[in-house]
Amino acid sequence: MARGIHAASARASEPFVAVNCAALPESLLESELFGHRRGAFTGATHDQRGLFEAASGGTILLDEIGEMPPAMQAKLLRVLQEGEVRPVGDRQTRKIDVRVISATNRDLTDAVARRAFRDDLYYRVGAFPIHVPPLRERREDIPLLAERFLVAAAERHRKRIPGIDPAVQELLARFAWPGNVRELQNEIERAAALALDGEVIGLAHVSPKLRALGDRSAAPARAATERPAPAQPGATSSDLRDARTAFEVQFIAKILGEHNGNVSRAAQALGISRVALQKKMKEYGLR
Repeated sequence: MARGIHAASARASEPFVAVNCAALPESLLESELFGHRRGAFTGATHDQRGLFEAASGGTILLDEIGEMPPAMQAKLLRVLQEGEVRPVGDRQTRKIDVRVISATNRDLTDAVARRAFRDDLYYRVGAFPIHVPPLRERREDIPLLAERFLVAAAERHRKRIPGIDPAVQELLARFAWPGNVRELQNEIERAAALALDGEVIGLAHVSPKLRALGDRSAAPARAATERPAPAQPGATSSDLRDARTAFEVQFIAKILGEHNGNVSRAAQALGISRVALQKKMKEYGLR
């Protein structure tokens, strides 16, 4: 989304720089964002420009900004207010001209209420919010994304992969994707790694969680042809059991997605213990 905004803007010819705030330790984050002078700390053997300077004239994406430590939040606020950065170990500030796009999968209003995120920074970065719905709420995007990821994966693995089998496309469209686009990308990457050169992505290449979804969906149809006679009183209906299991998988995945994968909160919403939810996630192959 951020790359699309950058590409459609007057800054498209300038740099686009993305940084994951959750992936860098607090001790390095300031240096990465704002740069440092030689000798500013152990290991600083030369001057280094920060990512804000590297993106000057263009766009910087601060991904997972909700994970940014409080001390860094205060420094970032000053940069956004003043339009200038000061490298670590330097006394001089440097002017920058950069569009800042921030992204998070957290509820920042809740983080502000808990004092885990600065309210003044929240209002600064939240000037133009864009809500990106979870993948399960925009299933029409799944085939397009899957094909795009497959082209890139096939190129990385140096294979010719003609496409994705319709049966697999159906499973991709029906799965809840609690991990959203990254989970779909990983699924396609796995399938491309397993497929042979010239082979279409089929059921044999997808993960167990998708194959299990297909097996559960096929079970009622198989049962209808294999056992046409009504069940005897007291008999166990595998049809009902399969339907109940399929519903439970989808419902648990939906609740996990609504709570951004937080197992404790999802368990509370489901009315079960964290341990019970973890057992079900393991049983159904959910992450």
